[in-house]
Amino acid sequence: MRDTAVEESLFQIIHSYHQYAAREGDLETLSLEELKALLMDNVPRFMDSLGRKEPYFIAELFREADKDKDNQICFDEFLHILGRLLRDYHLQYHRQLCAHYCTQHGLY
Repeated sequence: MRDTAVEESLFQIIHSYHQYAAREGDLETLSLEELKALLMDNVPRFMDSLGRKEPYFIAELFREADKDKDNQICFDEFLHILGRLLRDYHLQYHRQLCAHYCTQHGLY
C-alpha cells in the first residue's frame, strides 16, 4: 500500500527537520540559523505569502517556540512553529475564499 499524500508530507517534514538539524552542533535540534535555512529553502512562497520573510519574524518565532530557553529548537518546539505557520496560512486561505466569493457576488 502506498503512502497517502499526507503521510508523505509528514515524512518529508521529519526528514527536512533532521537534515537541517544535522548542519551544526546537536543533531536533534535546530539553531536559529538552521531554522531560517529550513524555512527559506523549503517553504519560501509560503513564508513570502504570509509576509514572513523578514529576519525579525523568524527570530521572534524561534524565541517564542524555544520553551526551555536553550537557544535550540527540539522537534516538539518545531511542531509549535509549524502549527503557527499553518494557522496563519489557513486564515489567509479563508480570506482569499471570502474575497473571491464577495467579488463574484458584487459584495465589494
